[in-house]
Amino acid sequence: MKTYAYWNDHRSMPPPAYAEKPAFVDVAIIGAGFTGLSTALALARGGRSVAVIDAGEPGSGCSSRNGGMIGPSMHKLGLRGLTAKYGDKRAKDILAEGLRAIDFFRSFLATETIECDLQMSGRFRGAMSDKDFRVLTAEVEDLKKIPGFKADVVPYSEQHQEVGSDLYRGGVVYHQDGGLNPAKLVDALCRKVADSGGLIISNTPVQGWNREKDGYEVRTASGSLRAKEIVVATNGYTPYAFRKFRRRIIPIRSAIAVTEELDTDLIERLSPRRRMHGDTRRLVVYYRRTPDGKRLLLGSRTQGPLDQYDQIAAAIRKTYTRIYPELEPVPFSHCWAGTVAYTFDHAPHTGTLDGIHYAMGYCGSGVVRSVYLGTRLAGKMLGRADSQTAFDELPFTAPFYYWGYPLGLNWLMKWHALRDRMI
Repeated sequence: MKTYAYWNDHRSMPPPAYAEKPAFVDVAIIGAGFTGLSTALALARGGRSVAVIDAGEPGSGCSSRNGGMIGPSMHKLGLRGLTAKYGDKRAKDILAEGLRAIDFFRSFLATETIECDLQMSGRFRGAMSDKDFRVLTAEVEDLKKIPGFKADVVPYSEQHQEVGSDLYRGGVVYHQDGGLNPAKLVDALCRKVADSGGLIISNTPVQGWNREKDGYEVRTASGSLRAKEIVVATNGYTPYAFRKFRRRIIPIRSAIAVTEELDTDLIERLSPRRRMHGDTRRLVVYYRRTPDGKRLLLGSRTQGPLDQYDQIAAAIRKTYTRIYPELEPVPFSHCWAGTVAYTFDHAPHTGTLDGIHYAMGYCGSGVVRSVYLGTRLAGKMLGRADSQTAFDELPFTAPFYYWGYPLGLNWLMKWHALRDRMI
């Protein structure tokens, strides 16, 4: 079993060579994932000199290691929860922002001619109980009040048209979801940033920064550089040097395994329409066919160290044989893990904190949100009037007792896992 992301075996071409650290740039961007690269691309094309600095290789955090599932990512609270918190108009605008994001993302890939195995096959979300099915049905009726939202309720009697499992009690199909190869997207963004004059500095951890009269000094493991502005684009990998951001996000561990190639008849039965998949459990599961249609990618939240791959694979197998008992004897070809970032209000955030720009907190749905918000953040920095989003003014706060170290999180996840097993 390979202990790195399946996507790395299927990249289209290597990204360009990376630059040496300059003495000065207009904008220093910390983090070379989707957020940092898309922000850098828009800024470089807007005439700014840009350096994207990463502690590892570009995309080596979550950007090249996620499940490659995309969609509008409608808010966890739903229309009713958001209305209770923000009022009807703002609630609908927050949900509509998700639709604007996916439309932008698809247009961006087409305009930039980025080939990343995009398949807009929709997503099926299974209901774990009759009560969950009723809740999903009500949520869909609410979301249909948002212009352009497309979803259909699937009763139990028609469930096997969507998923080859008896576990669920029906579900919902969201038609604006799909999948891609995230590593190919990382590589394409790297090439475009380099072609636009942006610099990418890899394997260079940022150790701190100082505010100066005309900008900032950014201290790295290989020396300092100066910049007029800083963008923090580190999401679930935010270092202690940016602790004001770190304490506003909750790093959550996520893990993925990929099966060996399955018999054609079997995989067609398990995933007949090549949907992205999930369900209503407290601990998120997400699964799909690989772009070639021959394997299943199986993801879930995980506990314990991220390098205990045998334990991680065993936990994933236990989770998914409940959905697909046929997978019990099937070997895994790949298994890997990483970190996503949740926020205390379940929403992504973008803006400026103490003069430093940021976009982060994608709550496990970051492929579309990061590219969209990174581009919009760059537009605001360039003074473009069309770059505002519904997330701009959401309060980005943290409880007074939380300082970026989620003590007790494993126990909370064990509690949710117990509740899931009781369904």
